[in-house]
Amino acid sequence: MIVIIVQDLTMRIAISLADSHISQKPHFAQKAEQAGFDMIWNSGESIPTFAGMLHETESVNIGSGVLRAFQHHPKNIAQHVLDLQLMYKNRFVLGLGGGTKYMNISTLGEDFSKPATRIREIINFLRYAWSMPAGEPLDFQGQFYQITGAALRWNEDPKKLRAPIYLAAVNPAMLRMAGDICDGLCGHPIASIDFINNVVWPHIDEGLERSNRTRKDFDHQTWVTMSVSKDRKQALKELKVHLARFMATRSYSIVLDSQGFAGVREAIQKAFFNNPNDIDALADALPDEIALQHGIAGNQDDILEQISKYDGVVDGISLYTASNLMSYDRVHESIEMTTDAIASIK
Repeated sequence: MIVIIVQDLTMRIAISLADSHISQKPHFAQKAEQAGFDMIWNSGESIPTFAGMLHETESVNIGSGVLRAFQHHPKNIAQHVLDLQLMYKNRFVLGLGGGTKYMNISTLGEDFSKPATRIREIINFLRYAWSMPAGEPLDFQGQFYQITGAALRWNEDPKKLRAPIYLAAVNPAMLRMAGDICDGLCGHPIASIDFINNVVWPHIDEGLERSNRTRKDFDHQTWVTMSVSKDRKQALKELKVHLARFMATRSYSIVLDSQGFAGVREAIQKAFFNNPNDIDALADALPDEIALQHGIAGNQDDILEQISKYDGVVDGISLYTASNLMSYDRVHESIEMTTDAIASIK
């Protein structure tokens, strides 16, 4: 029975509200908490949104999946996180990522050199700033960031502050960094079980060894791209197009190439760069069976059955809507169906 399989799961189940309309995020966060989700994630473009979501919930942790580090000055990130923790009892989790080179150039107008070094420096600064009591001067001297001046406001008792940092990573250097200096991983939403076992975990383990830690000291969350619909064909096509647009990104080539699917990756990139709006060509370039190795799709019963394959592989999953072909109404429908499905087995 599906229910028995899912109720026996040891991993935690979270939901991502990315791509839902901002006006609906607090409502969906409240509903997700009531459904029994272990955590709630949201995209990181709008920091104030997290205050709205935290305000409408009582005890569930809510995280940024992910906040793009280079969009903000490190001291602003530190203060925003501190504010959320003080107002909402340490329930915020900072998911941090660098973004791809193309993303940064197209949205911020800059190619940030040595992104891994920059992010390590940002994380070091955040922890330094959070450790300094209000009223003390800051003096942080890094390669890219030199930050002095007053400490964060309202940080009268740093020992009471808990601010876990999760890193978004798909390539080896960032995965090792996650294991070395972070509390957890925001795993990429096109990761298959094989990729997680054969690429992600080994590099995280290297990082954990550097910091004299084990997997018990680390929270590996992986995003699972999904589409839920009564129409299975619709759900599968939505999943395939969303995954294909991710897989066309050159920075993510390691995911398919490491599994022997370089030919599939080349076909997807050919279709995408020929015409990114040719939905049928993109969907055709990604075989059904490979799509379903890298995400989940179907009706509510199908979803409950498919999530069980991640149990024992990671510490938790975050169910992330395949929104590329979806209107807001369709995104909201998929989130509601997912929430109802999880509520039925919690």
